[in-house]
Amino acid sequence: MSENDNLEKRISELEAELAALKRKHSFVMTALDNLPNPIFIKDEELRFFFFNQSYSKFFGMEPEKYFGTTVLDLDYLPMEDRVKFNEEDARLMRENAIKNYTQDFLGSDGEIHPSFYWSRGVLDESTGARGIIGEIVDITDERNLQLNLAQTLTKLQDANEKLEKTMEIDAGTGIYNRVLLNRLIGELALRKTAEYRTSCALLCDLDHFKRVNDSFGHLKGDAVLTQFADIIKSECRSDDMPIRYGGDEFLLLLHKATGEVGVAVAERIRERCESEIILPDGNPITVSIGVALVGDSQNLEAVIYKLDNALYKAKEQGRNRVVKA
Repeated sequence: MSENDNLEKRISELEAELAALKRKHSFVMTALDNLPNPIFIKDEELRFFFFNQSYSKFFGMEPEKYFGTTVLDLDYLPMEDRVKFNEEDARLMRENAIKNYTQDFLGSDGEIHPSFYWSRGVLDESTGARGIIGEIVDITDERNLQLNLAQTLTKLQDANEKLEKTMEIDAGTGIYNRVLLNRLIGELALRKTAEYRTSCALLCDLDHFKRVNDSFGHLKGDAVLTQFADIIKSECRSDDMPIRYGGDEFLLLLHKATGEVGVAVAERIRERCESEIILPDGNPITVSIGVALVGDSQNLEAVIYKLDNALYKAKEQGRNRVVKA
């Protein structure tokens, strides 16, 4: 084979290799161009020499306009962001480092897109060429899902709180019931600070209430209970806790109250009950009330025991009276 033949063969082989390289390069660029997330590549002068179709669509950037430009030329970004990204790119390329964070971008659709952004300085050690590669991941759907989950959680928490409050409230009188009585007493014990050193409890029992139901029916009996509960509530301060203990018995916890204060409140309740709750036959409803201090270390059983004894004495002494344990 002549020298010319060898040269032509070598040229043919080189042309085949070049065509294969071009084919591979074209495939790589096509693959990058079809990635779903915006991708960009910058040269060592921090100028765009590639961004894919997703990047172009995301920002409305035409390749022929923006190839060869730097981030400082991107008129769709605020100037402070352009300066920040340009300085960041220079540092990443110099240090061959990577950085990522969330960033809100204004898209070509006019909407703000919460995004996960990363970029990295790249060094080709075989040639010494440097550059920047980066990606933007639109997390709008994830952010909306997060917000929806947070809103749903808030609604569930609100619904749960409402349910718990509903469980605490006596449907007939609108005041606390016994469901959370132990918790309330526990909180009372926990609040034994200097401000809440002394507390007092009242146990009220309507006199001869069974006769009301027997003589005037249960609807009237329910109305009497509601009236009495309203009287108790109106005598309460914001920290006091009125509780329907059971049937026609009502418990009232007075925070930061001495025994004298408890007796005074009890007397007001007794007097108002007698003067304000009048039965159809013209007779008033009366109430007997036991009063007891709540000691620092006393539990529910001890408090109720003292109140029961005081209330029993009030009944024994003729009803319609207040007795302090």
